[in-house]
Amino acid sequence: MLALQITNIKDFMSKLFLKDTFDSFYLVESSIVTATTFSIDGRIKKEYFTAEELEAHPYEEYSTWEILRPFCFQFIKGKKTPLAIKLILRLPPAQSEQLLEQSSLPYQLQDIDGFFLNIRYENSAAVCTTGISIKTFTLDKSLEQYWDQTIIKFLKNANIDTE
Repeated sequence: MLALQITNIKDFMSKLFLKDTFDSFYLVESSIVTATTFSIDGRIKKEYFTAEELEAHPYEEYSTWEILRPFCFQFIKGKKTPLAIKLILRLPPAQSEQLLEQSSLPYQLQDIDGFFLNIRYENSAAVCTTGISIKTFTLDKSLEQYWDQTIIKFLKNANIDTE
């Protein structure tokens, strides 16, 4: 697990809410606190869709940040800064499998419950925290370290400054 302090909050929030920087991630959960608290559970409710809609677009377990980003942005736009924002983002299975292949580590996709990026904004500070969930107990931290380095590269390539 790695915690990265965001040094340019305004630029980061622009990339988070106005640009496609994080769009490929799934949104697991969000909580946005303004005058009230807005919570979103990112799980897709397949019973909402018709059989034809599900056949045309086989939905995954979670909605992407790309789809939910405009709704979350509606909660924060305006003249006042939100009191707090919490986002739990998850790498989709296809990208998780690709990450595992690139790592050359002895893990399979079925061993991993998820690669996570938690974003927390509070008291005028933003922090990104990495995490992984492995289905079996292991003392080996090599995959966690690989995920940490992957996120550092991702943020650097997106020109997001951290410390």
